[in-house]
Amino acid sequence: MGRKADRWAAVVLLLLGLGYFLAATRYPVGEISNPGPGLTPRLLGILFILLSGYLLLMSWLGPQKKTPQPTHEEGEAPGCKESVGVTRVTAILIIYVAAMNFLGFALSTFLAIFLSSRLMGLEGWRKPAFLGIGTVVLAQLLFVLALDVPLPVGVIWGR
Repeated sequence: MGRKADRWAAVVLLLLGLGYFLAATRYPVGEISNPGPGLTPRLLGILFILLSGYLLLMSWLGPQKKTPQPTHEEGEAPGCKESVGVTRVTAILIIYVAAMNFLGFALSTFLAIFLSSRLMGLEGWRKPAFLGIGTVVLAQLLFVLALDVPLPVGVIWGR
Protein backbone atom coordinates (compact mmCIF):
# COMPACT_ATOMS: atom_id res chain seq x y z
CA MET A 1 0.00 0.00 0.00
CA GLY A 2 1.40 3.37 -0.97
CA ARG A 3 1.67 6.50 1.13
CA LYS A 4 -1.43 7.99 -0.48
CA ALA A 5 -3.49 4.94 0.45
CA ASP A 6 -2.05 5.05 3.98
CA ARG A 7 -3.10 8.68 4.29
CA TRP A 8 -6.64 7.98 3.11
CA ALA A 9 -6.96 5.02 5.48
CA ALA A 10 -5.74 7.18 8.37
CA VAL A 11 -8.20 9.96 7.45
CA VAL A 12 -11.08 7.47 7.36
CA LEU A 13 -10.03 6.08 10.76
CA LEU A 14 -9.73 9.60 12.15
CA LEU A 15 -13.26 10.43 10.96
CA LEU A 16 -14.60 7.17 12.43
CA GLY A 17 -12.94 7.96 15.74
CA LEU A 18 -14.36 11.46 15.72
CA GLY A 19 -17.83 10.10 14.94
CA TYR A 20 -17.52 7.54 17.73
CA PHE A 21 -16.48 10.23 20.20
CA LEU A 22 -19.32 12.53 19.16
CA ALA A 23 -21.83 9.69 19.52
CA ALA A 24 -20.48 8.99 23.00
CA THR A 25 -21.09 12.59 24.11
CA ARG A 26 -24.82 11.79 24.34
CA TYR A 27 -24.18 9.76 27.49
CA PRO A 28 -23.32 11.32 30.85
CA VAL A 29 -19.75 10.99 32.12
CA GLY A 30 -20.68 10.95 35.79
CA GLU A 31 -18.17 11.53 38.57
CA ILE A 32 -14.88 9.94 39.51
CA SER A 33 -16.47 8.01 42.36
CA ASN A 34 -19.48 7.03 40.26
CA PRO A 35 -18.59 6.95 36.54
CA GLY A 36 -21.44 7.18 34.09
CA PRO A 37 -22.05 5.16 30.93
CA GLY A 38 -20.32 7.77 28.74
CA LEU A 39 -16.88 7.69 30.36
CA THR A 40 -15.42 4.59 28.72
CA PRO A 41 -16.77 5.34 25.22
CA ARG A 42 -15.37 8.87 25.39
CA LEU A 43 -11.97 7.62 26.51
CA LEU A 44 -11.97 5.03 23.74
CA GLY A 45 -13.00 7.69 21.24
CA ILE A 46 -10.11 9.91 22.33
CA LEU A 47 -7.71 6.97 22.07
CA PHE A 48 -9.10 6.13 18.62
CA ILE A 49 -8.59 9.75 17.47
CA LEU A 50 -5.06 9.91 18.89
CA LEU A 51 -3.96 6.63 17.30
CA SER A 52 -5.45 7.44 13.90
CA GLY A 53 -3.91 10.92 14.10
CA TYR A 54 -0.56 9.28 14.78
CA LEU A 55 -1.03 7.06 11.72
CA LEU A 56 -1.88 10.10 9.62
CA LEU A 57 1.18 11.95 10.88
CA MET A 58 3.45 8.98 10.21
CA SER A 59 2.08 8.61 6.69
CA TRP A 60 3.18 12.20 6.01
CA LEU A 61 6.47 12.20 7.91
CA GLY A 62 7.54 8.58 7.70
CA PRO A 63 10.06 7.30 5.17
CA GLN A 64 8.82 6.10 1.81
CA LYS A 65 8.48 2.38 2.20
CA LYS A 66 9.08 0.04 -0.64
CA THR A 67 6.51 -2.68 -0.83
CA PRO A 68 7.87 -6.01 -2.01
CA GLN A 69 6.15 -7.41 -5.04
CA PRO A 70 4.37 -10.64 -4.15
CA THR A 71 5.43 -13.67 -6.05
CA HIS A 72 2.88 -15.97 -7.57
CA GLU A 73 2.97 -19.18 -9.47
CA GLU A 74 2.56 -19.17 -13.21
CA GLY A 75 -1.08 -19.12 -14.25
CA GLU A 76 -2.22 -17.94 -10.81
CA ALA A 77 -3.59 -14.48 -10.22
CA PRO A 78 -1.61 -12.30 -7.79
CA GLY A 79 -3.07 -12.44 -4.28
CA CYS A 80 -5.17 -15.51 -5.02
CA LYS A 81 -3.77 -17.64 -2.19
CA GLU A 82 -4.18 -14.84 0.33
CA SER A 83 -7.79 -14.20 -0.64
CA VAL A 84 -8.62 -17.90 -0.34
CA GLY A 85 -7.15 -17.91 3.19
CA VAL A 86 -9.09 -14.81 4.17
CA THR A 87 -12.28 -16.32 2.74
CA ARG A 88 -11.77 -19.52 4.71
CA VAL A 89 -11.09 -17.71 7.99
CA THR A 90 -14.17 -15.53 7.38
CA ALA A 91 -16.25 -18.66 6.81
CA ILE A 92 -14.89 -20.16 10.03
CA LEU A 93 -15.87 -17.03 11.96
CA ILE A 94 -19.38 -17.03 10.49
CA ILE A 95 -19.83 -20.70 11.40
CA TYR A 96 -18.38 -19.95 14.86
CA VAL A 97 -21.03 -17.32 15.56
CA ALA A 98 -23.79 -19.55 14.21
CA ALA A 99 -22.66 -22.60 16.21
CA MET A 100 -21.99 -20.91 19.56
CA ASN A 101 -25.49 -21.40 20.99
CA PHE A 102 -25.51 -25.04 19.92
CA LEU A 103 -21.92 -26.07 20.79
CA GLY A 104 -21.35 -23.59 23.59
CA PHE A 105 -18.63 -20.99 24.00
CA ALA A 106 -15.81 -23.33 25.01
CA LEU A 107 -16.08 -25.89 22.21
CA SER A 108 -16.93 -23.46 19.40
CA THR A 109 -14.13 -21.06 20.42
CA PHE A 110 -11.61 -23.87 20.64
CA LEU A 111 -12.56 -25.19 17.20
CA ALA A 112 -12.57 -21.73 15.60
CA ILE A 113 -9.13 -20.85 16.99
CA PHE A 114 -7.69 -24.26 16.18
CA LEU A 115 -8.89 -24.19 12.56
CA SER A 116 -8.04 -20.52 12.00
CA SER A 117 -4.54 -20.87 13.38
CA ARG A 118 -3.93 -23.90 11.17
CA LEU A 119 -5.10 -21.92 8.13
CA MET A 120 -2.83 -19.03 9.10
CA GLY A 121 0.20 -21.28 9.09
CA LEU A 122 0.68 -22.55 12.65
CA GLU A 123 2.25 -25.94 12.11
CA GLY A 124 1.38 -29.23 13.73
CA TRP A 125 -1.64 -29.85 15.87
CA ARG A 126 -0.21 -29.25 19.35
CA LYS A 127 0.44 -25.50 19.01
CA PRO A 128 -3.03 -24.73 17.62
CA ALA A 129 -4.59 -26.96 20.28
CA PHE A 130 -2.68 -25.23 23.10
CA LEU A 131 -3.60 -21.85 21.64
CA GLY A 132 -7.28 -22.81 21.54
CA ILE A 133 -7.28 -24.30 25.04
CA GLY A 134 -5.36 -21.35 26.46
CA THR A 135 -7.76 -18.86 24.91
CA VAL A 136 -10.80 -20.71 26.26
CA VAL A 137 -9.30 -21.01 29.74
CA LEU A 138 -8.31 -17.33 29.87
CA ALA A 139 -11.75 -16.26 28.60
CA GLN A 140 -13.46 -18.44 31.21
CA LEU A 141 -11.26 -17.01 33.97
CA LEU A 142 -11.84 -13.44 32.85
CA PHE A 143 -15.54 -13.51 32.07
CA VAL A 144 -16.97 -16.21 34.34
CA LEU A 145 -14.77 -15.89 37.41
CA ALA A 146 -13.52 -12.30 37.41
CA LEU A 147 -16.44 -10.45 35.78
CA ASP A 148 -19.25 -12.89 36.64
CA VAL A 149 -20.53 -12.84 33.04
CA PRO A 150 -22.08 -16.13 31.92
CA LEU A 151 -20.92 -17.52 28.59
CA PRO A 152 -23.13 -19.74 26.40
CA VAL A 153 -22.97 -23.35 27.56
CA GLY A 154 -24.57 -24.89 24.49
CA VAL A 155 -27.65 -26.91 23.68
CA ILE A 156 -25.70 -30.14 23.22
CA TRP A 157 -24.63 -30.07 26.86
CA GLY A 158 -28.25 -30.07 27.98
CA ARG A 159 -28.51 -26.61 29.55
